[in-house]
Parts: sequence; C-alpha cells; structure tokens
Amino acid sequence: MKSTIICIVCPVSCPVDVEWTKEDGVLGIKNHLCKLAGPYVESELFDPRRLLTTSIPVDSGDWPLVSVKSDPPIPKNMMLEAMDEITGVRVKAPIKVGDVLMTDILGTGCDIVATRNVKKV
Repeated sequence: MKSTIICIVCPVSCPVDVEWTKEDGVLGIKNHLCKLAGPYVESELFDPRRLLTTSIPVDSGDWPLVSVKSDPPIPKNMMLEAMDEITGVRVKAPIKVGDVLMTDILGTGCDIVATRNVKKV
C-alpha cells in the first residue's frame, strides 16, 4: 500500500510518502528531510499513540480540578475507554506536578500524572 503521512516530529511537517504492507512493515519512505520521520511513520501506521489530557476533580484543594496527562502516550484506539476509566475518579489535595494519580490504566503500562500543583485548603 501507499500512503502519505504528515510527520509531526519537527516543525517542518514533511508530507512523507510511505510504501508498506501489514506483513512486511515499511518498505520505503520518500520526501522526508530528517531521520526522525522513519520511526514516526512506522509507529503511526502500526501502533498509533496519543497523549491523553484531561482533568480530575480534587477534594480539599485550592483548585477544584487538577490537569492530568498520560505518561507515556496511550494507544489511540483506547482513548475513549481510558476516558471512561478516569470518569468518576476523585483525588485529594495536596497534589504536585508529576504525582501519579492512576497507574497502568487499562493495562497499557501508562500512568495518569498531574500537570499542576494543587494545595490543600
């Protein structure tokens, strides 16, 4: 098969032409300006992942919500299921940036971590 994938690894955003098969993987790529395009295109074709960002309610905090993200990115096809898993979760202050609020969500090996500080009131 042949596809064109916009590489987003660097600001150039090359439109990479890729030839591939499910059996053999990537057979060749063209129109890329850096070596980072190859691994990105392969990942995007066979195991696309995305950073999940959302917020979780906080009890006894100076903010009602804490922003969170997945670390590392989770499989793209599991985004909605992961959001369902996060819905209904509440955490207690204090919270620091980097605190792991949920571990190994859906068995992906990805954690949900805080991206803001919330003080206890």
